[in-house]
Amino acid sequence: MPIVYLEPADLSALQAQQVLDFLNRDVDAERLGRDIEFPGEPDIGPRLGRRLLDARAALGGAFTAIAQVRAVRLIGPERFTEICVAALGLHPRRWVDLFFAGAPLAAQPETGLTVSLDVLPQPAWLGQPLALTVRVRDHAGNPRAGVPVTVQTGIGRLVYMFGFSRIEGAAVTVLSGGDGSADLDLLTPPSEPLSEIQQATLEIALSKLDAGAPDPLKLEAAFRTLADDYVLERNYNLRRAIDVHVRDRRDAMVDSLNPGRWRLAWPIDSALVQADATAADGGGSSIARAVVAVTWKNWVGAWLEFLADVLRERAKLAERLAEATRAERGGAIVADLLFEARRFVAGQPGRAAEWVGKREIDVAMRDYVSGDLAGLEPAAQAAVLTQLEVAASEVRPTTFGNYTLVSRTRADLSDRIANLDAFSALNLASIERMAADIDAKASAIDTKAAQIDARAAQVDAQAQNVATLAASVEQDRVAVSQDRIAIDQRIDRFDGRLSQVGTRLDQFDSQFNRFSTNLNRFDADLATFNSNRTTLTTRIDRMQTDLQTVRLDVNNLGRPRGGGEGGGGG
Repeated sequence: MPIVYLEPADLSALQAQQVLDFLNRDVDAERLGRDIEFPGEPDIGPRLGRRLLDARAALGGAFTAIAQVRAVRLIGPERFTEICVAALGLHPRRWVDLFFAGAPLAAQPETGLTVSLDVLPQPAWLGQPLALTVRVRDHAGNPRAGVPVTVQTGIGRLVYMFGFSRIEGAAVTVLSGGDGSADLDLLTPPSEPLSEIQQATLEIALSKLDAGAPDPLKLEAAFRTLADDYVLERNYNLRRAIDVHVRDRRDAMVDSLNPGRWRLAWPIDSALVQADATAADGGGSSIARAVVAVTWKNWVGAWLEFLADVLRERAKLAERLAEATRAERGGAIVADLLFEARRFVAGQPGRAAEWVGKREIDVAMRDYVSGDLAGLEPAAQAAVLTQLEVAASEVRPTTFGNYTLVSRTRADLSDRIANLDAFSALNLASIERMAADIDAKASAIDTKAAQIDARAAQVDAQAQNVATLAASVEQDRVAVSQDRIAIDQRIDRFDGRLSQVGTRLDQFDSQFNRFSTNLNRFDADLATFNSNRTTLTTRIDRMQTDLQTVRLDVNNLGRPRGGGEGGGGG
C-alpha cells in the first residue's frame, strides 16, 4: 500500500490524458480489474472495474476529466493512486519515483511555488514581539515541505527555533514543515537588554491597550491605569522595562519643546520583512518572494504626558507652591520653593517619573516667575526673579540643602560686612583726634590688623569647608541607609522568588518523571500492538489461503466423476 497518495492536481496534463485513455478503452470489467493491480487484494479489481464502467456509461460513455475518476463512489485517495499507477505503467512499489524523486517527503521540482507571510499582531505596540508565519504552496495551492526560505528584516532581529537550536539575526533561513509553513519571531529589543520577567511584564501591560485606537486620547483611561501601575512599589519589573524604553527616546519625548503633540497622533516605526524561497540544491537564487510591511505604534510619548497628569494631580504641586508663598519669610522664599520642588522630584519611584517630574518643576517655576509677585516683599521679589529659575534647573533628588547652605553663608557674610562698616564709622572721629598721638604705632597696628584679617579669613574658609563636608557626609549617610534598606528588601524578594523557582523545579521534575513513565508504557504498548498486528496479518493470509482451498474443493465437488451415467449399461 502506498503511504503517499495522489490527487488529480498532482498529474500533468499528459499524465491525466494517459489515465483517461486507459479507462476509456473498450474492455469488460474482468479485463479492467486484471489490468489494475491491487497487491494483496485479488477480489477488489473486478468490482472496482464494474464500478468504473458504470460511472463511464453514466457520463455518456467516456471520462473527459481526471476529476471525474476521483469522484466515482468509493474511490478514495488510495484507489485513485493505484488506478493512476496502473494507467501510467508504473511498478506498484516504485510509483513514488516519478512524483517525489524516490522519497514521499522530498521536495518537488521548484516551479510554480508561491510564498506568503503572515504577521501578528498588526499593528503592534513598541516593545511587543511579532509572530511571523511563512507558508509555501505549489501552483495548485498544496503545501510544500522541506523548502528553504530566507527571511530578512530591516529592523530588529529574527528568531527561529530549529529543534533545540536557536537561530537569530537580521536574516535567517528556515525550512517549511509538513504543512508547508515555518514560524519565527521578530524582536525589537531596546538598547539595554531586559530580563525575561521584565519583558513578559511589559508585554502583559501593553496587551491591555487597544492597538486599533486612532489616537492616544482614546486611550487616556488605559494610559492613566498604566501610570498608576508604574508607580506601585511592587511593580519593579514593569517600571524598569518602561524606564529603558523611555531612556532610549528621552531626547525626543521627555525633553520635547512641544510635548502636548504626543497626545494627538501615534509615531509609527515600520520595517519591511522579505521572504525568498530558494532552490533545494542551495543555489541561493530566489524562485518565489513575499514582502510585507510591519508597523509598531510608539506609545512612549503619549504615556509620558498622561503620567505627568497623574503625578501633578497626586502631588498637588501648585497648591504646595502657593502655601510656600503665603508662608514666605523675606529672602527665604526661594529656599522654601526649592524645598517643595526637590520633595516633588525625589518622591518619584522611577527614572521616567523623575525625568517627567523635573520637567514639571521647570514649567511650574517658569509660570511662578512670570506670575503675579506683587504680594511678595521687595527682597523676596528680587530673589525670585534673579535666582529661582536658575536654582530650580539644578534640582535633583539629592540636591536638598545645598541652596539653603549657600543662602545662609551669603547672609552671614553680608551681616559681617555691615557690622564692619558700622564699627569703622563709629571710631573714625576718635581715631582722627588721636592721630597725632598714635602715628608712631600706626604701622605696627596696620601690620597686626592685616595678619588678624588674614587669619580670620582662613578660619572662615575652613569653617565653610567643614560645614560643606558635614552636609555632604550627612547626605551620604542618609543615601547609604536608604540603599541598605532597599537592598534588604530586594534580597527578601529574591529569596522568596528563589523559593518559588525551587518549588516549580521540583514540580517540573515530578511531571517529567511521570511523562517518562507514560512514554515507556506507550513504547511497550506500541510493541505489543505491532506484534498483535503481525499475528493478525499472518492469520488473515492463512484464512485467505484456506478460503481459496475451500473454493477449489467446492468446485471439485460440483464436477462429474469419471465413467459418466452410462458406464453401467450392458
